[in-house]
Amino acid sequence: MTITLDYSAKLILITGGGRGIGYAIARALASAGGTLAITYTHTDASDIAKALCEEFGVVAKAFKCEASDSKDTDRMVQDVEACFGKKVDIAIANAGVALWKDAHAMTDDDFRRLFEVNTYGPYYLSRALVRSWLDLPISVDPDVSQVDIKSINKTLGKQILVVSSISGLVAMSPQRQAAYNASKAAVTMLSKSLAEEWAHLGITVNTISPGYVATDMTTSDDPKLKEWSREWNYRTPVRKFASAEELGKFVALLVSDQQGGWGFFTGSDVVVDGGYTTL
Repeated sequence: MTITLDYSAKLILITGGGRGIGYAIARALASAGGTLAITYTHTDASDIAKALCEEFGVVAKAFKCEASDSKDTDRMVQDVEACFGKKVDIAIANAGVALWKDAHAMTDDDFRRLFEVNTYGPYYLSRALVRSWLDLPISVDPDVSQVDIKSINKTLGKQILVVSSISGLVAMSPQRQAAYNASKAAVTMLSKSLAEEWAHLGITVNTISPGYVATDMTTSDDPKLKEWSREWNYRTPVRKFASAEELGKFVALLVSDQQGGWGFFTGSDVVVDGGYTTL
């Protein structure tokens, strides 16, 4: 039996889809025919969306959004729906920030920023999408607390995948990143909790926790980073980093109907780390 990935009927929202891992995910899904909405914060990703359209013959649009801002996230989801004339089928919460800094030297703003983007951001996105999928007001202003979703009998067939990290499982070193580690551990458990809460609605929520991936950050010419990279490579049993392309293709498989799109795959954290966490 030949297994093929076909996303031609799917609208897929990827936060931070214009660079790094997010861009690799966008390319993999575009190659399988997906219609894409990719978000960016600072660097306009419109040219990247246009290039995806031209290369793969799909529809892709870029939307500006500050992931840590709940109102901006609500607005973005509404803009995506208005632009495409339909609701999102699959959401990949990929936008994130990192900071290598000793814990004793971190400021309140340093610590807060990591959680705002890495933990609050996926929650704001998930909340806005679920409200939309249930035909509730998306905005955080209206009071929807009186709606008892336990009584709602729907099978929506929607997916949320959060890009977490093995940093949520182990205290990474030699770099110092206590707040980043904590923010990723938090979003992994948050996703498990949302999976349980929304399972009866036919909404699956999972996380993927990559190990070290070859990006601009990990291939820098900075002497300290080069030294660290050698250490990270040594600590990874397969003795190499993943490529962003490899990870993008894996995500495309993970959110496809081929992995059990009927809804049993939920509440999981899929670790893809070359064996790093086996040590």
